[in-house]
Amino acid sequence: MAPRNTQYDKLFVLLSFEVRFNYNKMKYYTPVLILLLTGLLVSCNNDDINKPANGFTELNIQNCLVPVSSSELEVLTWNIEKFPIYNENTIIELAAIINELDPDLIAMQEISNSEALDALLAKLPGWEGQIAISGSLNLAYIYKTGEVEILENSTELFEDDRSAFPRSPQMLTARYTGGEPITFINIHLKCCGGEDNFNRRKDASVKLKQYIDTNLADKRVVLLGDFNDEITGDSLNTPFFNFIADSLNYTFADMTIANGNETHWSYPGWPSHIDHILLSDELYGSEIKTETLTFDTCDPAYSMIISDHRPLIITLTGF
Repeated sequence: MAPRNTQYDKLFVLLSFEVRFNYNKMKYYTPVLILLLTGLLVSCNNDDINKPANGFTELNIQNCLVPVSSSELEVLTWNIEKFPIYNENTIIELAAIINELDPDLIAMQEISNSEALDALLAKLPGWEGQIAISGSLNLAYIYKTGEVEILENSTELFEDDRSAFPRSPQMLTARYTGGEPITFINIHLKCCGGEDNFNRRKDASVKLKQYIDTNLADKRVVLLGDFNDEITGDSLNTPFFNFIADSLNYTFADMTIANGNETHWSYPGWPSHIDHILLSDELYGSEIKTETLTFDTCDPAYSMIISDHRPLIITLTGF
């Protein structure tokens, strides 16, 4: 949650006072108040993403990091809430976490500022990124160029289907240190409860499976991101039951997390587990482990500075 803006608070108090004090006099104050409001809006929206982080305390998340290997592929899915929610502080702290954790590839959701993504990459030596701009909350990949070779640059799928896909899925094909190609599909599906939203996610799941079955049938595929729904239960409880029912060809690497204790779920604010990593059968036997990185339990400020979501990390080998 972003910090309160005391400038707005003072203005609203002033407006309320004038209305209560003398409604008839408002016609004289209205032009002045409009100018004041306009000035405050301009001032508040001129926050430079590169402004110094004065008086800011670094996050203490050391105990929530997990070890990674130089001989295995570590991939994250991470909804980085309206990045950057805390301006330069978010960029600084996220760069510090990534440098400390040292994964190989990250699929990101909710990138609201492409310049901020560039600023992040500038703090990550040896990293590059690709962003798919399809709205105000965009998808992106960032990756270590010394470990990950891009074979096919990112492309957007289902660009004309905003009902099933408010954000177009972002597909990228890469390989790790000369290994076999893997096609990643980064998604951020429709949020929120209600039958209509459930059906939109279900429609997206049907179309994604049909696309993979038809176009990537013999490929190593990782479908990952913010699915905005759970994967437990039957077809009445999860819109992704079509993937679950086809266990010969697909498996959710985080199913154990989904069926486990809520302390390891990806969205602690509800709580629910709505961020997922799905593997095609060509990657069966390649997964070493899949974990939730519970940074907020090490430092509660994580939720204010980085995101209301926790990232998932999967370690893959032998492909």
